Amino acid sequence: MSILGKLEKMQIFKLNAEGEREGTDPTLEVAVNPEGYKETFSVEYNTDQEANSSGKTPKFVKVKPGDFTFKLLFDATGIFDIVDLNLTDTLASIAADIAGFNPFKDDEADESNVVAEIDKIKEFVTYKGDMHKPYELEVAWGSLNLKCYLTKLDIDYKLFNSKGYPIRAVATLTCKDSKADEVREAEVNKQSPDLTHIRRVKEGDTLPLMSYRIYGDSKYYLEVARVNNLLNFRNLEPGTELLFPPLNKTQSA
Repeated sequence: MSILGKLEKMQIFKLNAEGEREGTDPTLEVAVNPEGYKETFSVEYNTDQEANSSGKTPKFVKVKPGDFTFKLLFDATGIFDIVDLNLTDTLASIAADIAGFNPFKDDEADESNVVAEIDKIKEFVTYKGDMHKPYELEVAWGSLNLKCYLTKLDIDYKLFNSKGYPIRAVATLTCKDSKADEVREAEVNKQSPDLTHIRRVKEGDTLPLMSYRIYGDSKYYLEVARVNNLLNFRNLEPGTELLFPPLNKTQSA
């Protein structure tokens, strides 16, 4: 229990084909929050050189989806019913636990294990025939609200009971942000005419005016209307989201 209130636990939800949560309860609520998580971004540039040239300035192509890495601890030893340890403290104590653990003792604790929790994690990499891909996930914890796909799962089993069932394990999840490319690129630089933008129509907006704001020229509004399948672009409905394609694609259309 946190001294400032209830301790919020990281929750992971499976999403259906429409990108919505399957039910109101999380597929997995961790017993021990991770000490932290790693977020990695990569930017792609085109470095191809022209013939008979000694070099070329890299040209920006796109920002690739971010990678997130989490380490989750699963423990059935009962230690977290007594003390509140973070992941670093717990992992540091594993060697001592192993040294003092008696695999031949016969008590009720031997019935406890982390198999069920680990099975929930494994569901995240199961191929779904009706979706033709594994589950999309939503990870919710504090300010983090991430929709992603699990690309790699490592499970390190640490302790076992006398029957051979794991009672402690550390799962490392590597996830890739599943946010749509056009949304991600627009967030990187909302003023660049070379990127896709998404804009919400406000009262008084017209398509030529919005095109001018994005491209610096209103003449591209017909292409924007075509991309968004607008039949009556002269009367835009406030609140409507419109996609503005990259300028170079518009010019080549």
